[in-house]
Amino acid sequence: MEVSPTGAISGASLSGSPGPLLQAVRKTALIGYRAVGLSLPEPLLAGKRCLLRSWELGDAPALAAAWSDAEVRHWLPVPDVVDQVAAAAWIAGQADRRQAGLALDLVAVEPAPEPTGDSAIGPKVGGEVLGEVGLSAFDPERGAARIGWWTVAAQRRRGIATEMVRILTAWALGPPLGLTVLVAEMEPGNVGSLAVAMAAGYEELDRSADGRLVMVARSDRGLARP
Repeated sequence: MEVSPTGAISGASLSGSPGPLLQAVRKTALIGYRAVGLSLPEPLLAGKRCLLRSWELGDAPALAAAWSDAEVRHWLPVPDVVDQVAAAAWIAGQADRRQAGLALDLVAVEPAPEPTGDSAIGPKVGGEVLGEVGLSAFDPERGAARIGWWTVAAQRRRGIATEMVRILTAWALGPPLGLTVLVAEMEPGNVGSLAVAMAAGYEELDRSADGRLVMVARSDRGLARP
């Protein structure tokens, strides 16, 4: 699994000339993109194995369980408090994060023909939570953003992560968002995430100052289809 990082990255430009675009991505990783709100994909993004939608309050138990997973905690920064109350609070804040242009967080769920869930909470679109994929650190001037993801333990090495990364990447690099490049960073030892990134059409660009791999997908390159 991989996460949208907040640390600095350095090295060659994402467009081939030295420096400016990658430096801009490093800058926006710290200050965020607050100029324009982000809209949810319409219609829902779907593949053969999963569909992507916004988080719902009914997903809080699954999110709390994922935050508590040893593998997730090894690779990703997660909250200190990982109970269902904290998960529900994080989910409740997603609309504000989109409105502020900070992040677009989508949960991957099993495709389901009809909404399900507790009527007191509201209908739940899709089935079991499979993982998460999202965008952050937007640079509107250069059309860049960062992508991150994770999957629940039972869904690893089953192609779920590759599909959800491919789906969101294809959407983000096309209309209406129309980004030019997506950036993913991961530890060199995170072989699962490296395999996912490569299968989803990302190429290694550089290494960050702390040794993390910097992978990129560009709008002018063909992406592997789900």
